[in-house]
Amino acid sequence: MSFKTFFSKQARKPSGIFGRLIMSRIFDIGNYYLNNFVFDILTPGANDRILEIGCGTGKMLNTLASKTDGDYFEGIDFSTTMVSMAKKRNKKHLNNGRVGIIEGDFDVHPFNEDLFDKMFTVNTIYFWKDPQKTAQKAAGLLNTGGIFIVALEDHKQLEQRKLNEDVFTIYSPKNVQSLLTDSGFSSGVRIQSKSKGKLTFHCVVATK
Repeated sequence: MSFKTFFSKQARKPSGIFGRLIMSRIFDIGNYYLNNFVFDILTPGANDRILEIGCGTGKMLNTLASKTDGDYFEGIDFSTTMVSMAKKRNKKHLNNGRVGIIEGDFDVHPFNEDLFDKMFTVNTIYFWKDPQKTAQKAAGLLNTGGIFIVALEDHKQLEQRKLNEDVFTIYSPKNVQSLLTDSGFSSGVRIQSKSKGKLTFHCVVATK
């Protein structure tokens, strides 16, 4: 297996020592700017139930629970390595019931009857096996008026990197906008973009 393929698969589903020691740091550092971008758009309210798809090391969940009061945050990830790290990082919030962390595949996990007010995902859309199925499930789990944020790097940046195209599917923000519009977000889908130096990041924000 080439390193390009190995790295791409680790980015999709971190595992083992490499996932725990290397990918976790790449995620925490690499997602820092996008996480802050998402936080500003989420504006968590006192009674919000918020779900993160692909919570990774749990850094964003910890930030949300630490900086807000009265909210409930849930994360799901199918990497055993990441879930273990996320639970360790959020131990206090798990104990006081403000955070819940699930190991599982979002597409098939049977969530309970309580719906979410807001949902988000950071740098995961590249790995969705069935994008429309995932987007439709997200729409189905949101309360009316709820928002879903898909955060991603600009496609031109990703195209310049050594990524295995069998693992990564690169999307432009307009691709994501069209996907969400066709998947049950009838109240409108907008694109918000920010730049940091030569890099550009996008949040595609869909309202149910």
